[in-house]
Amino acid sequence: MAGGILSRDRNVKKDLAIILGLFLLIVGLLVFGGPFSSISFFRGSVSPNLNPQVQKRTTAVSVKTLKVESALALSADDRRKGLSGRESLEISRGMLFVFDTAGNYPIWMKGMKFPIDIIWVDENKKIVYIVQSALPEPGKKDAQLTVYRPSANAKYVLEINAGLVNANNLQVGDSVNFEL
Repeated sequence: MAGGILSRDRNVKKDLAIILGLFLLIVGLLVFGGPFSSISFFRGSVSPNLNPQVQKRTTAVSVKTLKVESALALSADDRRKGLSGRESLEISRGMLFVFDTAGNYPIWMKGMKFPIDIIWVDENKKIVYIVQSALPEPGKKDAQLTVYRPSANAKYVLEINAGLVNANNLQVGDSVNFEL
């Protein structure tokens, strides 16, 4: 009987060692394994990188505690396409739309597959308007899509993952830091 108990104790120790090893492996993969988006944790997939043509033109954008590497949408075509068609966006990424002059630039969710926060920024790099958690509207015709319009003119529009505005306590009037 004592031999059976000792044998079971050894097996339990081996099992615990295997479980601990697998746990450490999973933690290591999560920490060092690559970029994940907020969506990937729910869908279980790794986010694809931003479009390589757009990715070459990026800038670091920061507001309070938020820091995102943002693709620059400089041309009318880049701005028209925006983030549409992508499955998700890495949590530390965004897209900064740059216009030649300040104006009232509307944003819609055409072709979007994930929710985003939208931040309009004036020529002085101050937030002038925010929409939180703009949702995709699959199956709607263009004329039926919600169009988000700022209440003030802006020269830049920043799109980031939904929830980041709230998580970083961003508000109208906050200064936005970036270099073009």
